[in-house]
Amino acid sequence: MMKKLLYFGILMIYANLSLAEVSAWVDNNPVVVGEMFRLHIEAKNADDPEEPDLSEIRGLQVLNRSVQNQTSIVGTSITRTVNWTYVMLAPSSGNYLIPALQVGSEQTSPIALKAVESSQNSNNQIVRLEVDVSPKKVYPQQQVLIRVRIIRTGAQLENESLTPFELAGTQIEKLKQRSFRTVKNGKRQLITEISYVLLPEKSGTLVLPQLRYQGDEIRGGNSQRNFGNFGNLGNIFRQRGRRIFSNSEAQTIQVKALPAGFKGWWLPAAKLELEEQWLPDPPEFRVGEPVTRTLTVSADGVFGNQIPELSVELPEKMKAYADQPLIETDKTQDGLKGTRVEKWAIIPGQAGRMELPEISVAWWDVRKDEIRTAVFPARIIEVLPAIVEFPETSVTQETPVETKKTAVVVTQEPVSADQQTGFWKALAIVFAILWGATLLLWIFLKKNNSASGIQKEEENKRNKELALRSATKKVEKALRSGEAETVQTALLKWADSVWSENPPQGIEQIGERIPQLKNGIKALNSVLYGKQHKENSLEDLQKEFSGLSITANNAKNNRHSQLSPLYPESK
Repeated sequence: MMKKLLYFGILMIYANLSLAEVSAWVDNNPVVVGEMFRLHIEAKNADDPEEPDLSEIRGLQVLNRSVQNQTSIVGTSITRTVNWTYVMLAPSSGNYLIPALQVGSEQTSPIALKAVESSQNSNNQIVRLEVDVSPKKVYPQQQVLIRVRIIRTGAQLENESLTPFELAGTQIEKLKQRSFRTVKNGKRQLITEISYVLLPEKSGTLVLPQLRYQGDEIRGGNSQRNFGNFGNLGNIFRQRGRRIFSNSEAQTIQVKALPAGFKGWWLPAAKLELEEQWLPDPPEFRVGEPVTRTLTVSADGVFGNQIPELSVELPEKMKAYADQPLIETDKTQDGLKGTRVEKWAIIPGQAGRMELPEISVAWWDVRKDEIRTAVFPARIIEVLPAIVEFPETSVTQETPVETKKTAVVVTQEPVSADQQTGFWKALAIVFAILWGATLLLWIFLKKNNSASGIQKEEENKRNKELALRSATKKVEKALRSGEAETVQTALLKWADSVWSENPPQGIEQIGERIPQLKNGIKALNSVLYGKQHKENSLEDLQKEFSGLSITANNAKNNRHSQLSPLYPESK
């Protein structure tokens, strides 16, 4: 009898637990823009249900969450309930959809949500968001300046935030930020200006989405003003008021196609300048002695790695040893300023007149909308002989000395045959010693010059290895910090050291060139553009990067792993 009751009880419990059901609802519909509401998700008798994934909910902001577990037994009926509560808000008016959410093996029903403006909402009078975009018609890789102004009037705010840009197919960099106070119509204003630069990657129409501001209004005013010199005692009486929202207007950017028939490296800039330096200055060219030539290209409106490598051709009897190029980008209130510095040690191999050919840099003038060419002019130089010159003598075999008959004047003391032979032998020995010393000195100088060139090459190699090692350590340090922006900057600088001749334009190209890093870089992009939380998002990239073994040598040799330019030369 007891066994039957036990079996019956087990069956009843199983029957009750198997009747799983899930549901979702909101406490208000429609909701008021800027006012919090709650989304409830409830699972009854579900077998260890996992928390639902809210990533598919678009537009709504999740501010907080809580979870509650409850078990009730009524007679033979057992009900286990898990309830998730999410505090949410709608930043702007319109229609939203909370899709069907998966809870265990069951799904909730979708919820159509409407958000309306409150008639009593005066947010726009407190905070105004202005966005200025210039220019609105550009070419690919041409910079667009975006200036955001947050204007606060007659209120104190805290916990302020501005949604980041999320625009695929572009590169966005923050330039400068400043805040200042002013008075308008008798009301105090606090204005924050933030400037960004945007570079589109391809032609087409770009829609810059609305930027969203939010902050908490502080009631009670300034603590020092209300409570004199009692420090932060006034903070006790500060009360958080309503949450303030403000949205900017969407902006449209038209990205034009490249000019018809354009060939070569694409460099859209507002201004381009060239600078040439010599060391010594003025240069003196002499056989076997190095002269340092430094060429600098600066362009407004581009990153430093957008400036192409200079094509340098030298005469046949002249050698050049290049240093690693210095590539920099300055961020100013007016946008980007890229710089590329290339340096060579030039060593003439023979004396005489030589010509250093001109070096040209083609670029697209975005102000005049035309192609232009900047030129380092050709230079005629006079190469002086080496300070110590030796004749180019090459002896391959012994040359017999032709003996000539010589008339001998017989004096009172005639010279014997033995004495004459000894004289010529001594003279021959002296000449042989002098010739041998000259030959040895010539060989020594030639080896010394060769060793100097090898030493220069080895020094350049060591410098590249040291730069790569330093950049690698900075990436590892950035990965340990967990800051996505720091990791991005360190990766780009590391890539400049790996591919100094053809640095990538962004971190996506690093993933293309090194497939081992592709997944990690994809996760990094998700963090940078707000699609993924920072927690544990960079672990894969850290593991992938630590497993690499790249030197400046093999990076230079593995040209097949490099991407072709964004706009390759037409054939």
